[in-house]
Amino acid sequence: MNNSREEQAMLSDAVRMHKEAQADAGGNEIRMAVQAGMERGRRRSWQGRLTRGSFIGLAAAAVAALILFFIPILHDSTPQTAGPAGTVNWGEFEKYKRLYSFDMEAATLDSAFRHGYIQPVNQSAVSGDYQITLDAVTADENRIIFLYTANVAEGQEIYNINSARIKNLATGYYLESEGQIGGHDESTGLEEKRIFYGRGVIQLDRTKPFPEQLEADFQIASMDTGKMKDLKKGVNVADVHYSPRLKVSFKLDPKFKGQQTVIVQPDVDFMLEGIAVTLEKVEISPLLIRTMIKIKNEPEITWQNRQEIFVAGYGNEIQSVTKYGTVHLGMTAGSGTYDGFERRYGSNLLDQPKSLNMILKTGTGKNAKEINVPILP
Repeated sequence: MNNSREEQAMLSDAVRMHKEAQADAGGNEIRMAVQAGMERGRRRSWQGRLTRGSFIGLAAAAVAALILFFIPILHDSTPQTAGPAGTVNWGEFEKYKRLYSFDMEAATLDSAFRHGYIQPVNQSAVSGDYQITLDAVTADENRIIFLYTANVAEGQEIYNINSARIKNLATGYYLESEGQIGGHDESTGLEEKRIFYGRGVIQLDRTKPFPEQLEADFQIASMDTGKMKDLKKGVNVADVHYSPRLKVSFKLDPKFKGQQTVIVQPDVDFMLEGIAVTLEKVEISPLLIRTMIKIKNEPEITWQNRQEIFVAGYGNEIQSVTKYGTVHLGMTAGSGTYDGFERRYGSNLLDQPKSLNMILKTGTGKNAKEINVPILP
C-alpha cells in the first residue's frame, strides 16, 4: 500500500494531536437542530465559516508544532484500524475495499454506497504504456471523494501515483487536495503491481459556487519490472518513469448540491491543558464533520496556548450510533485557527445518526485517559 509522496512528507511530522475534554451540554437542542436540518435539509446556514489564522515564524524548538499547526494533518501513513471491510455492498466498486483497513474515509464511503450517494464515471485516459480510469465520485458542498484505477503495460510496475488533482473548468483553477491513498491489486491473493487502486479527497469552499464541469488530472510513476523488489534500500531516481498527464473530464451530478451542511452550536465548555475552551460549532454534511474549538477567554488567546491545546490529544474520532450499528469516524485533517483549532472527520449523516460523540485520548502511561464529548446525545 502506498500513499502519495506529498502525503508521506506531511505525515512524517504529524504524530501527536488533540485535546482534553469534559462535556455536559444542552444535547436535546443539538439533537433537534440536527434532525430538523436533516429533514428540512436544504437550508444553507447564514453563519460564516471560522477564519483560519495565519501566524508567522517562531523559535526553532517549535518547528514541529508549527508544522502541525499550519499544515492540514492527514492520517498516519501506517495502516490504520479503520475497521474490517463492512457488509455494505459497493457493487462494481467492491475492489476498493482493498483500501478499507487503512482508509479513514471507509465508513463515509459505506454510508454513501448504502444510500446510492455515488456517481459512477467509468471514463479512462490512455497514453503509451499508461492508463487511468476515473471510476466513481461522491461529493457534497464541502468535499469530493474520487476513486480511480491505474494500469501499466507489461514490463512496468506502478511505483506510485505521482499526483492526482481536479480542476474546476469554470475557473481554470485546481481545487484544494486533502491527499490520496492507494494500493496495488490483490484480488488473486498476490500483489499485482501493474494495477493500482486509489482514493483521493478534494476540499471545497461552500461559500463559492458549487463546481460542475471538472477535469481529473493524474500522473503515474512506474519502474521496470523487478526494480521494486527491495525499496527499503532506496530508489534510484533514474529508475522511475513518469506518464504524461492523464486527464478525464466529467460533470458532477447536481444531486450532490441537494443535501446542504447542517450547523449546530453546542457551546460546550471544557478544560484542555488547563485552558478553558469551547466546542463552539459543528458542521455536518454527508461526507464531512467539522468541529471548531476555541479558547474561551480572550486574554488567554496566545500563541503558546493555541499550540498547547492543538497538540494536547491524539486518537481523535467521532463515534456515531445509527440503526445500522456503531461506527467510528476517523479524523482526516486538522488545522489551527486564530482562537483555537478545527478538526475534520468522516461522516455518515445519510445514516441519520442517533448520537455523535467526539472521543479524545490524552496523556500516556498512568496519565492516559479517554474523554467523550457529546455532540449529539
